[in-house]
Amino acid sequence: WFLDGFAPAKNPDMWTPNLFNAMARLARPGATLATFTSAGFVRRGLQEAGFTMQKRKGFGRKREMLCGVMEQHLMPTLSAPWFYRSGSEKRETAIIGGGIASALLSLALLRRGWQVTLYCADDQPAQGASGNRQGALYPLLSKHDAAINRFFPTAFTFARRLYDALPVSFDHDWCGVTQLGWDEKSQQIIAQTVAYTHLRAPEALA
Repeated sequence: WFLDGFAPAKNPDMWTPNLFNAMARLARPGATLATFTSAGFVRRGLQEAGFTMQKRKGFGRKREMLCGVMEQHLMPTLSAPWFYRSGSEKRETAIIGGGIASALLSLALLRRGWQVTLYCADDQPAQGASGNRQGALYPLLSKHDAAINRFFPTAFTFARRLYDALPVSFDHDWCGVTQLGWDEKSQQIIAQTVAYTHLRAPEALA
């Protein structure tokens, strides 16, 4: 947290216990804060909220400033009537769905040491939208959006490296994708995309 500490006495409505308690509620253990001010009521308010506070040398001609850290795990105050179940320290998770996204998310978590349970409504995975008889993997290119032209080629090359490195074999072929100009509008889109000189596609897309 970074708090603007310029003369807090002139704006006391901003420095309230509600603010400090909200900061503590949203702070994980190890979270830090710093503020330009060294006012005592600010330090005491943050301490009462749960932060460990200390004064440090200030910036420039400022003699002192306040820094703090959340060193404890605060239990949230319940506003709901039902029972609160504390978080588990175990690295276990459940993923619902049997498609490509669920499979790759499971793999990513397994590689990070998590124990994963995958729930799928079908008898076998990839029976829904990911169960097309044949799929095509290619980047979306656009002459209108530079951010898309940066993101999708990078995502495509990442996906290709990931699929090639999977520890399982599956039927696929990196043979490229042909996009046909089946009408005047689609022909114009293809021509504009090809002519878009700002697109810097990797060699893998050629």
